[in-house]
Amino acid sequence: MLFNFRRNDSQVGIVIISGNCCIPGMAVFDEQARRIVEQAVSETGVAAQVKVVPVSKAMFGGLISGEVRNKLMSDYNQSGKIGLPAVLINGKIFSNGVPEIEKLKTELVQIMNSKK
Repeated sequence: MLFNFRRNDSQVGIVIISGNCCIPGMAVFDEQARRIVEQAVSETGVAAQVKVVPVSKAMFGGLISGEVRNKLMSDYNQSGKIGLPAVLINGKIFSNGVPEIEKLKTELVQIMNSKK
């Protein structure tokens, strides 16, 4: 996993890949995703480090694994839609687009329980 912001094993690393660097109109969706992630972290009590990173830096700056980059590009090629913002949890794609709060909370609780 190249994109690892976790400070220690007890924290969950969450990365929001933002598209507003290339498409300014996406800023609204990036902000929605950030708020939902922060709310889910707050409501679940999961120790997490959240970072927002521009897609250009993530894709071309070597910050994500080839597997994640290929998945993002494959999804785009198949649907013709850009799957941003993308939310990665511990280096794996959780969602393309604004995440659903309940699904995100469920995922965070499962991760927290698996560390016990």
